[in-house]
Amino acid sequence: MRSASRFGSLALAAICLLTGSCSKRRAPQRIGVSESAPVLPSTAGLSPELAALVTASRSGLSREAAHARLAAVLAKFPADHIKEREELLVQAVAQGAYDPPEWTTVTTTFKGRRAEIQVSTDALTILGVRIDVTADGAQRIADLLGTVLPTPRIVQLIWEQATVRIDPCTLPADEKMATTARMIEHSECVDDQLGGRKGLVANEGKHWVLTNRVAGNSKLAANYGWFVKGRPPIQTVGTHHDTGHTDYSQTMRLVKPTLRVDGREVSMQRVGRSPELWGLVSDEGPLLVWRASRPDAAPSSRKIPPAAAPTPAPAEPGSVRVTLRTDGMSLGQEKLPPSTTALRRSTLSRRVVSALRLRTEDVPEMAYVSAGAALCGGRDVFFELMNEMPVEFAELEQSKDTLVRALACGKALVPQARSGAKLYDIEYDYEGLPSSFALLPLSDDSLREKLVYPPLSPTPSGAHRAYCSDDQPGAPRSSCADGARSRWMLAVNRGYVAAYAREVPSLLERLAGSAPPPPAVVELAALFLEPTPAEEVAVAKRGATGGCGFALDFAFLDLLPDETHRQTLLDSIDENAVFCGSQASGSILDATRRLLFSAKDEKGAEAIESALKRRALEVRFEAGAIAANGSPRQQFSDAMRGAAARAAQAATVERNGRRLSFAMTLEPNAAEKRAMAPLLDSRAEKAKRVAAIVQGLTAGKLPKPGELAAFTPPVASASNGATK
Repeated sequence: MRSASRFGSLALAAICLLTGSCSKRRAPQRIGVSESAPVLPSTAGLSPELAALVTASRSGLSREAAHARLAAVLAKFPADHIKEREELLVQAVAQGAYDPPEWTTVTTTFKGRRAEIQVSTDALTILGVRIDVTADGAQRIADLLGTVLPTPRIVQLIWEQATVRIDPCTLPADEKMATTARMIEHSECVDDQLGGRKGLVANEGKHWVLTNRVAGNSKLAANYGWFVKGRPPIQTVGTHHDTGHTDYSQTMRLVKPTLRVDGREVSMQRVGRSPELWGLVSDEGPLLVWRASRPDAAPSSRKIPPAAAPTPAPAEPGSVRVTLRTDGMSLGQEKLPPSTTALRRSTLSRRVVSALRLRTEDVPEMAYVSAGAALCGGRDVFFELMNEMPVEFAELEQSKDTLVRALACGKALVPQARSGAKLYDIEYDYEGLPSSFALLPLSDDSLREKLVYPPLSPTPSGAHRAYCSDDQPGAPRSSCADGARSRWMLAVNRGYVAAYAREVPSLLERLAGSAPPPPAVVELAALFLEPTPAEEVAVAKRGATGGCGFALDFAFLDLLPDETHRQTLLDSIDENAVFCGSQASGSILDATRRLLFSAKDEKGAEAIESALKRRALEVRFEAGAIAANGSPRQQFSDAMRGAAARAAQAATVERNGRRLSFAMTLEPNAAEKRAMAPLLDSRAEKAKRVAAIVQGLTAGKLPKPGELAAFTPPVASASNGATK
């Protein structure tokens, strides 16, 4: 810890500022799309304080001198100068007067998907000092730097994967918490603990985070951080503060706005809204809040009619040599890319049910229609309203014609979903980089006329039709907006292939050809094709994109929010498995899961078995009693934890040589079902109301604005969170 008296030598620093007698250093780089060094701005016309910061940022100073320089500039403001100081710091960032952050990658998995998220290795600094900011200021700075703020899950990932962990630098919670002296004192405490160590740092401060807990209240902010090994963080997700609060602990972690999901770049907002991907960045359902500063604004009423879809130029029927099987595996092993690393399949009906927290019998027909609409190129309004995602009346009004078309397409897909149609995902390496493509085998090819994706014209050789599945519906085009990185939907014989534009020619050639697969792909496919009634199956090669992380996507493995337990099991799997598999079926009240492992040898299989059994014993101490006076959501969560712990303890383990099977059945008991009923009953009633809205949209009838308002998140309370 450091005393504020260390920052008293401001006169000497002020002389250096005014005379400009400091040596120069390389100008910092901006963070935006271009990483090239910017043209240094002139200080002409800037306030004296801002000009001083800009000048100092170009000067090579020792840590102590830089900190004193910052203190000298900020000392001209009153002691409680939060607003004035923050405005100066924001403008300093706008002028490039910040220390260029270093970047690193954290990985995350969800439902068998894997993503890489780029985060700054430390908090943002100016003149070497970790600045504290309000939530409003953090959002403004993030906007200036082309970045986003983290979610609680991302902050948790940083802690779990940090290479340098330090103890929280807690200072007195008094009237001086927001002073510059305390800000610098905290930053120096962090520096002292780091001792010059480099890498991904954790516990350098608390952070303003994007969380659903502040949805519905534009003035409320949430903070999170300060971890202690083996225990929940000191600051759980707290909403005691408004967007104008700060103190010494509120540092700023930067996150780049684009993730690499299974080798493909996807915006974080798109990931957070996706029913298949939201768990990569959120641990509280689809993300509703995308900005820490959320000024209230009415949606635009400007009506933009959609452009008419063009008629694609006809393709040569003989050039379409790819034919998908509609029974069994859609592709034979001889057609798989030799670099295949993972295979996944799921029925369309399971994808609908697993995305909603509903009993199977409570899922209305319109849920399937709406999910099909999203698959056809529209949006899943049912999913969005059920999960309290913002749905604006003006948005629906502007896109009404497209919505109606998409829902008609979705309705045409329902019989296919009901009959067990499956969607396949194949992950493979393309030119040394991880990539993937998807297959949707369908016996009915009339869907080609109903898709609302923008069609490509003329149609590329090798497909009946081609569409830009990344772009919004609109005018005809000869290429997609993202060029070679765009995702195409290709209509082939008996189905569709979704792939990246640059890979399409070689991929179509491979899918139409035939070549003996390498032994690794043969073993992977054998595990994938093992007879099973499961509705969802996934297998992966250890160490590949996604690896064996999906094997942990089950409640009993993740009951306690402590990375030690998860990592111990994952380490054992990663060290000993060659291939991993997962088979899943059932609903929210009756789920089965079977994990399959092919180990490198019998000793490796024994090690994985031992780790799984050890984890199954641990969970009985982690599932507490159901809170008698808890909210319906809390009681539901408590009941699920109890059922998951019991499923783990009753798991069936079978080992045969280097093959291992671990089977579980999650079946809540009578008491747990009673505790879960209030939430499930309320969601069933909500599903009926949402279904009525979607039913109206299929006929072009828009809901009233008041009807949509009933599904917006309630105003957040400022009573949750353990620490201020």
